[in-house]
Amino acid sequence: MRYLLALLILFLTTADVFGWSASVAPGLSIKNAILYLIILALTLRFVVRGGLRLQLPQVHLWFAVLVAYATLSWLATGLLVRYSSYTLLSSGIDLKAALLDNALVFVLFLYGTQTWADVRFLLNCLLLAVAAANAIAIGNAAGAFHIGITTIGTEGNLAGRVFGAFGHANETSALIVALLPAYIAATLSATGVARLLWMAAGVGSANLMIMTGSRGAFVGLLVAIIAGSVICRNIVSWRRAALLAMVIVAIIVPVFALVSLGFGEVFTHRVTELILSPGTSSGERTYIWQPVIDKMLKNPIAMITGFGWASYDVSGFVFSAHNYYLQLWFELGIAGLLSYLLLIRSLLVVARRSAADAPDEAARYLVAFVYGIVGLSGALVFSVIYRPWLYVWMYTGLTMRMALLARQSARLETGSEQRTAPGPRVAAAQRGAGRSAAQSLTLRQGKSSRN
Repeated sequence: MRYLLALLILFLTTADVFGWSASVAPGLSIKNAILYLIILALTLRFVVRGGLRLQLPQVHLWFAVLVAYATLSWLATGLLVRYSSYTLLSSGIDLKAALLDNALVFVLFLYGTQTWADVRFLLNCLLLAVAAANAIAIGNAAGAFHIGITTIGTEGNLAGRVFGAFGHANETSALIVALLPAYIAATLSATGVARLLWMAAGVGSANLMIMTGSRGAFVGLLVAIIAGSVICRNIVSWRRAALLAMVIVAIIVPVFALVSLGFGEVFTHRVTELILSPGTSSGERTYIWQPVIDKMLKNPIAMITGFGWASYDVSGFVFSAHNYYLQLWFELGIAGLLSYLLLIRSLLVVARRSAADAPDEAARYLVAFVYGIVGLSGALVFSVIYRPWLYVWMYTGLTMRMALLARQSARLETGSEQRTAPGPRVAAAQRGAGRSAAQSLTLRQGKSSRN
């Protein structure tokens, strides 16, 4: 199964790099067809082996609530509300691509892996595939070759910004923010040439993030450093973290200097504007968000229920929401937003608790997941992503399997310790026997002294 999943990762990244989007039916691309075939193979495997045991029920619960409410909202909007230019088919295809496929990918990578070897192999495949796509984007943007659909913006605030293989510049950078901590964990876990390889993959991806000029990604990275460190404060060794930070800075600074020759102006302009003129950068977002908020305030009930799945695109707004949470709230109301937030919280809780008892390598990856998801959550305040979600949920499924394996090994160790140590009754009996023996010895000594 892990080789099928590896082929899925390879095909998805290759399709995104080269822009393959061939469709065999409405809402069914070749990528989807391959995904569904592998899901079928996994289902058949569980049927043959005797069924599926539900794991991480709380995570599944909130995912199911989100998907179910979105489905009900889609049906109600398409059959009852009937916005102009809103079609049940197109919005249903959007629902399948944006939620159902993500849920399937999560389940596929969670239950399609069973051992540490499976998780390590597929996680390496995923990280290497994304790093290779990022490297191709850098080479394409720098003019070293011309391949794929990587583009460089030419107008407005997109001028000079590299889009990469995973959609808009904000989408590509959000995915990089989510995976950067995993590259650091892979670097720390490797030795020799492999360590240099992972270091190059992480540095290359970081520099593509700079080339995208995404201020949301920069904010997400800052949020990850602060909030992630707070969440993992009892796990992370701060001495090692400081040493690691110095090593990363020593590597990134010269590489960034090289990248700056061609793309540094994008970074310096947008970050300088973010720091020195926050009113300008926030004003852009306020200009986009204000009409959305005004419409929600005029319809208080819709603030609770939402205006309906995929209703944002037919509501007359000029720009993309540039805020995943605001768009989710607008379309699915409080129920949809809370179910998503509780889903993310459940994932972070599982990773954080499992990291405390996991072996060193697994703990690194679990802590990296916490940092990455927190960073992604921060980036989503300023962007909406579509294409990267499949990769995020692949990564999430693999990490959750790693967390389950860490829990299992911790339980086995605890069980062996309990079996080795005497139980309470046995220990009490041993203590009683010890006291009786001591008393008998004292009595004998007393008798001998009297005699």
